[in-house]
Amino acid sequence: MRLMVLVGLSALAVGLVIGIAIGIDSWGSPSAGLEGTWMLKYYGEPGKLRMPYPWSEITLTLSACATAEQKIGDITGCAGVNSYYGNYEVNGNKFITYYTENGEEKYTGLIRTEMAGPAHLMAQEHRYLDILTSAQTYQITNGRLDISSGEELLVFRWKG
Repeated sequence: MRLMVLVGLSALAVGLVIGIAIGIDSWGSPSAGLEGTWMLKYYGEPGKLRMPYPWSEITLTLSACATAEQKIGDITGCAGVNSYYGNYEVNGNKFITYYTENGEEKYTGLIRTEMAGPAHLMAQEHRYLDILTSAQTYQITNGRLDISSGEELLVFRWKG
């Protein structure tokens, strides 16, 4: 009986090592591009990242870029209480968000609904949107999207 338990544990350990080596521990599709829906997992200053409140689902959905040359797309999501939308633009690893009026002039920020919620959720939402609207760079690694404002970070996992 002991031998069977030891063999079973050994097989489990070997399986975990192999799984980690081939990327089973990744957060999502390792081949995921920027386009799609992402779920916020952490936010804040690097080294002091916080998890969102468990009952507040914060999402970021990025449409495909208009053309390969233009690298402009639509951004939508739920910030926990309110929805938001606008545009994003990428150039290399540079990432900026903005909105336009009549498709012409670019404005800093994103458009959002104005529903009120509990104070702690509203504070989380404001901080999330502040980081997102001041975004400077992004990086995708193994189904994880990091968006940095230079001082603060948003960490997302691939949702699909």
